[in-house]
Amino acid sequence: MKVAMIGWEYPPFKVGGLGTHCYGLTRSLADKNVKVDFYMPKTKHSASSDKENLVIKEVGETDIFPYDRPEDKALAGQFFESVYRYNDLLVQKVNGKYDLIHCHDWLTMKAGVALKEKMGIPFILTVHSTEYDRSGWLYPNDWFINIEREGMEKADKIIAVSHFTKRVIVEKYGISPDKITVVHNAVYPIGEREKQNIVLFLGRLTIQKGPEFFLKAAEKVLEHENCKFVVAGMGDMLPRLIDQAIGMDISNKVIFTGLLTEDEVKHIYGISSVYVMPSVSEPFGITALEAISAGTPVIVSKTAGVSEAFNNCLRVDFWDTDEMANKIVSLLRYDPLRTTLAEHGKQEIDLFTWDRVAENTLNVYKEVV
Repeated sequence: MKVAMIGWEYPPFKVGGLGTHCYGLTRSLADKNVKVDFYMPKTKHSASSDKENLVIKEVGETDIFPYDRPEDKALAGQFFESVYRYNDLLVQKVNGKYDLIHCHDWLTMKAGVALKEKMGIPFILTVHSTEYDRSGWLYPNDWFINIEREGMEKADKIIAVSHFTKRVIVEKYGISPDKITVVHNAVYPIGEREKQNIVLFLGRLTIQKGPEFFLKAAEKVLEHENCKFVVAGMGDMLPRLIDQAIGMDISNKVIFTGLLTEDEVKHIYGISSVYVMPSVSEPFGITALEAISAGTPVIVSKTAGVSEAFNNCLRVDFWDTDEMANKIVSLLRYDPLRTTLAEHGKQEIDLFTWDRVAENTLNVYKEVV
C-alpha cells in the first residue's frame, strides 16, 4: 500500500502534538511495510527520514508560523496566504500512483478534497482539534468551521484522536458517527531525572490551554507550599500571564521559559514533581503522556481526551482552581500518592505505543482501499 500523507509540521519543525503524531505514525507505518510519502511545507530546518518506506517531500518556500500566530494581526495575512499557497501547491505537486490520501486538520483539508477529486482515490482525515477547541468554545470562527465541515463531509473516513473529539464532530459538524474511528495518541517515553519542587505547565499559551487557571491555582498553592511554578511555551497570552503573576504577587515563584528545545523539554519533564494540564478544550493531550513517561504524576482537565484513555492520573474541572490547588498540594506533600501515580502511570504508558496507532490507522486504510 502507498499513501500520500499531507501534514503541516514534522520534526525538527514542531509546534505541538500534530508534529509528534505525524512523526510517530509515519515511522511506524513504514515499519509495517506501508510506503508513505509525507508532504510538508519547506522550513529552515530540513526534515529527513531514515526509514526505507518513508520519504519526506517538502513543498513550497513560504515561511511557516506556529498555530497561535494568526492571533497576531500583523501576521494574519501572511499566515493565511502561506496556508492557501501550500494547499494550491499540493494539488499541483502530489502526483503518482497512491492508494489513498491522508490529511491532518484544517491546514491541509482543501488540498485533500481537491486531490481526492483529481486522483479518484479515497481521502482519510485525522482530526486533532477543531475550531471549537482552538477558540476555547468562545466565539469560534465560521471561516474555519466551514473549511472543517467541508473536509469532514468529503472524507471517506475520519480518524478522531478521542471520543471527546468524535462527539464534537458528530454534534457540531453533523457527521455520521459510523464514519468516525477513534484512535488515541501515543508517546515516545522520556527518561526520569532527579525531582525538584517544581509544578509544570507546558503548552501553547492560548485560551484553549487554560494557563490562566494554572496561575490561579498556583496562587492558592503558594499560600501553603514553598515551590516553583514553571510556565513553558509561547503564545499570544504571554504578556497577560506575566501581568497576572505580577498582580497576584507570585512573580518571584513563577518562571516563564519561553519556547524550549527538545532537550530542554525532556529535562523540565524529568525534574518536575507535578504536571498540570488545565485545558479548556483538549482533543487529546500528548504532553500528559510525555510527563508521566518521565515519572511525573499528572493532573488533567476533565475536558481532555487523555482523561478518557489514561487511568493513572488525577482529573479536575479546568475552572475549579480550588480543587486543582488541593490536588497539587496533595502530590507535593504525600510521597506515597505521588510515587503510586508515577509508578503505575509508567506501567500504563507501555500501552500507548505508535505501533498500536499505526495498526489501528492501517485498519482504517484497509476499510477504504
